[in-house]
Amino acid sequence: MMQTKRSLAKRFLVACFPVMLCAPMAHAEPDLPYSLSGDLLGGIVSMQRNNIADADIALSAAIQHGLKEPAFIAMAMRYAAMDSGPEAAARAAQLAALLPKENLAKLILGNAALHDRQWLKAVGYYTPSPVSGGFLNIAGPSLRAWSLYGAGQGHLALGRLQAETRHDIMGSLNALQAARIATALNDGRASSLFAQARAHLELTPPILRVMITYEHANWLARQGKRAEAERELHSLGDALPAFQLVSSRLRLSPKAPPLTPQQGAASFYVGLSALLGEVPVHDATDDSQAKEMRQFNILMLRQALWLQPDLTLAKILLGEELRTDKQLDAAQAVLEGVSADDPLAPLSDHTQAQIALQRHDLQAALRALQRVAAADPNNPDVLNELAVTQDQLGQSDAAVTTFTRAISHISVMQARVWPLLLGRAIAYDHLHQRDKAQADLDRALALAPREPMLLNYAGYSAVEHDEQPKRALELLKRAVEVAPDDPEIRDSYAWALLKQQGDLQGALPLLLSSANAAPSDPEIAYHLGVAYWYEGRQLEARDQWNQALNDKPEPETRTLIEAALAHGPDLAIMRGHPIPASK
Repeated sequence: MMQTKRSLAKRFLVACFPVMLCAPMAHAEPDLPYSLSGDLLGGIVSMQRNNIADADIALSAAIQHGLKEPAFIAMAMRYAAMDSGPEAAARAAQLAALLPKENLAKLILGNAALHDRQWLKAVGYYTPSPVSGGFLNIAGPSLRAWSLYGAGQGHLALGRLQAETRHDIMGSLNALQAARIATALNDGRASSLFAQARAHLELTPPILRVMITYEHANWLARQGKRAEAERELHSLGDALPAFQLVSSRLRLSPKAPPLTPQQGAASFYVGLSALLGEVPVHDATDDSQAKEMRQFNILMLRQALWLQPDLTLAKILLGEELRTDKQLDAAQAVLEGVSADDPLAPLSDHTQAQIALQRHDLQAALRALQRVAAADPNNPDVLNELAVTQDQLGQSDAAVTTFTRAISHISVMQARVWPLLLGRAIAYDHLHQRDKAQADLDRALALAPREPMLLNYAGYSAVEHDEQPKRALELLKRAVEVAPDDPEIRDSYAWALLKQQGDLQGALPLLLSSANAAPSDPEIAYHLGVAYWYEGRQLEARDQWNQALNDKPEPETRTLIEAALAHGPDLAIMRGHPIPASK
């Protein structure tokens, strides 16, 4: 099993340090410009930077040139198994062969044998040792069943898998594999096996629920129950809201050929990844545990794609895992192979939009969201995301139109309409149509009077437009009460105290705490600089403003900062008040 707790890089650096010192003398050829310690260091740095591909290459090279520490080989094997492409799969298998008794090594070697149609060899690798089977105790039964099915022993595979399937976390997933094999064999046990897989569907992770439902719908269609199958197919959006984007694109395929053993095992790994994703970490505050689980999911999904390269669901789930792990190039590369006519393409496009937004590439995000909206033009959540992106690109007229379309698909009395009203209000403000913006804000506040984001914008925009000062301060005070730890909200309240009341004593502590909590927020830095200026701390004010310019402020904020640097700030309420000499 994968190790958890502490820094893996640090542990392997300590474990391998003696080898680093002696390996160049023992193994390096004088005439070769090669550094074992350089590969080792490069691999560790790449691990720390979440760069799987570079870590794989560097660590594998270190092993190839003489580093034989088992713990380090295990780490190199894991990174090769998480990397993409047949070359990485071959490296993983070569490294696994150096540790043939390790559970992960046996899994990788079994996958290689299954990929190469060496069915009985795969069965051997997937069989755990009597002493400690670890992960193979969980994954082995289904993987062995698919290998036996490939060897022409389908009924034996089915019998053994049924005998080993328990009513535990793996029960539904193993029952699904048995139902698939029974369907391929035209075995009458398929009906009861699907019933077993669906027995606790409401407790099953959403992705696995979708997989079970889709397979069962196709089985129903094969039994001539087309209407029932169609109803089940179109219920997928209830199992997983994201599938509302694609439920109308999914089609039954009762005449599709049976799954190959490789396809069966690949789909099993996708289901296993879904199960692992639902397992809570022991310590929610320990990010290393979450990272370990995420990396194991990446490994499972890479193995699925090694066995079935066109498995779109695996690509989408892997893209999400890599995106969450901030491996944005790798995530994008996985999804680029999803064709536009694939039924799941809108899900891929949506993930690509999130990747683009993380890269601050608004144009790429816009194109991806436009494709998603074209596939599901009446989805208010997608329209909301599209409208926000349009507004950020300065296309506020288009954003208002898109927000209005989204609002038309939700009852005006539903609480969930308030984010759309807020978004449209912001777009109206960008178009300098303040009366329309205020009307939307009032409607939103009536529906959601305790939403801190809404209270913050409604109050702050009133401060910036010098409107209703008493109400603005009241809204911002309520926002602070609801979300006291939000630095942007504390900043808005402090700015209202300073701009509307000239209350330096009340504003400055709030601005300082906001700046400490969000040191790269240029708007907070501008406000803190203004407070410093009127306190007579002009040097500190200029430091804040110069730093804010380096943090890529919005155009309006940049204009204010540059004006303050040139002439000092100009708050109307502070005019005529003497400014202390610079401290």
